[in-house]
Amino acid sequence: MIASGRDVVATIVVGGAMALAWAHVSGADWPLVGSARTTAGLVYVLGVIACASGSAEAWQQDRSRRRWYHPLGSLTSLAATAALVWALISGSSAAVVMLAIVVAVKWAFATVRHLVTPARSPA
Repeated sequence: MIASGRDVVATIVVGGAMALAWAHVSGADWPLVGSARTTAGLVYVLGVIACASGSAEAWQQDRSRRRWYHPLGSLTSLAATAALVWALISGSSAAVVMLAIVVAVKWAFATVRHLVTPARSPA
């Protein structure tokens, strides 16, 4: 298992992003969640923070060191960015929900991978 305290931080941050998306969709009287555009921006920034808190070495120069999960992480990042653009252009709550789902899926994928990947043995 390679999970660490960084995964705990990412979990808290993603939980905050989900709470913001829920507050927007449910019409909660919270600051900054009245607008779909603002909420989407906040959810996206929190998603970036969560990714940065536990990111893998995705930008390896040596192609043989790249792992199978790097392209999947890149695709989910692209999907999150597309959902953000959709939300910013349309102001749609559906786009906020889609963005929140993509952030949650990316977090879940990374967390499960960290929980099931065996730690490297000391060399």
